[in-house]
Amino acid sequence: MMKRYSFRSSIFCFAYMLMCCCYLQAQVKTKPRKCIMVVGAHADDVESLAGGTFAKYIAMGYEGIYVDVINNLAGCNLEKTPYFKMAAPFTVSSSPHAYPVDALETSQIREEEARAAANVYGAIPVFLNYNEPWFSMGRKQIDYGTEAYTQFAPVGRPLIALATIMSNEVNYVTDLLKKYQPEIVIIHTLGGEKLDHGNAAYMTYLAFKRAINQNVAVGKLWMSPRGWLSPTETGRKKSIKPDIRINVKDFLKTKCEAYDKHASQNGGMGRAYFLGNRNMGYNDEIEEFITVLDNTK
Repeated sequence: MMKRYSFRSSIFCFAYMLMCCCYLQAQVKTKPRKCIMVVGAHADDVESLAGGTFAKYIAMGYEGIYVDVINNLAGCNLEKTPYFKMAAPFTVSSSPHAYPVDALETSQIREEEARAAANVYGAIPVFLNYNEPWFSMGRKQIDYGTEAYTQFAPVGRPLIALATIMSNEVNYVTDLLKKYQPEIVIIHTLGGEKLDHGNAAYMTYLAFKRAINQNVAVGKLWMSPRGWLSPTETGRKKSIKPDIRINVKDFLKTKCEAYDKHASQNGGMGRAYFLGNRNMGYNDEIEEFITVLDNTK
């Protein structure tokens, strides 16, 4: 009887010690990987959001993950780019008018451009394929909620604004964070002036929080301060000050080269875009961010 009792006790002690080891191992916070992820709503937003910072960290040995949240079913023209006055002409017929490209072709063009831009950085492109609230059908704009939108049922994941309230969609983005375990994730301004930008940022924010709760090794979540966080738009006397300032002077060439790959958006105007912003008081040599979440503390 003594030998039998001793054997059972040994098994019990071993099992208890194993449970303790597993518990302690689970409590140890693993460090995130040397990886930077920039999450842009559209195909060319990585550059405007943090192109210099992205290039700088990749040059420092970080793995770069170039994320395009929306499937870009709109926003491409066969003729001149309408968004920036300084843009070089993007035309196939020299027409003074802009003609929208159909949704699927637009998506294909902008994905190809994004892949080329990611290649400039030496980054991995990721396309989350969420829909935005309108797309082009010939020269006609098809808006979400209309019969035509429902009838044509654009290819892709749910509308990004709706996806933020779907747990399985938040999990989809959380899985991306689990895969790469980035030390730094950069997003648009939460609640920014562009709904697609704000929704893409909010989706990433929710996924980042969920990743933290699941003990995924993610580090810091930074957001751009350029959006509604200004005294004029918020009514505050002072805007929220960025706590991160990155000098990207030596990486503007890479940023502009990547920007040039989005010819359907900016006509390959490169440096002129940043010089123009500088004339409006924007210093392109410094990129600023606000720390939203810090899982390293």
